[in-house]
Amino acid sequence: MVLESKYEKQQRLKRQRYSGILGFVLACVLIVIIGVTLWVSKQSLIEKNEEYEAQKIVLESQINEQKERSDDIEEYKKYVQTKKFAEDIAKNKFGLIYPDEIVIKPDS
Repeated sequence: MVLESKYEKQQRLKRQRYSGILGFVLACVLIVIIGVTLWVSKQSLIEKNEEYEAQKIVLESQINEQKERSDDIEEYKKYVQTKKFAEDIAKNKFGLIYPDEIVIKPDS
């Protein structure tokens, strides 16, 4: 066991006290840094979430437009299979008429 003088004991206690205070300060600084990092990360996630919500709205509107288009295509598909469609194509594209029809053309 080594004997220490009164001065050496005071110096050791002083170092221990400063060491404890320094440890506490470093722990507080570390907690603040972690808190700031988490807050910044949270803000970034909030911004990304807002962007994703806006993108979600746009995509949902596009889905609705495509559903409407799909419904229109289904209606047109049914129309194509009718006799009226065949008559319209025959009249408009080929100029065909029924034998009992009279065609009046304007003078131009």
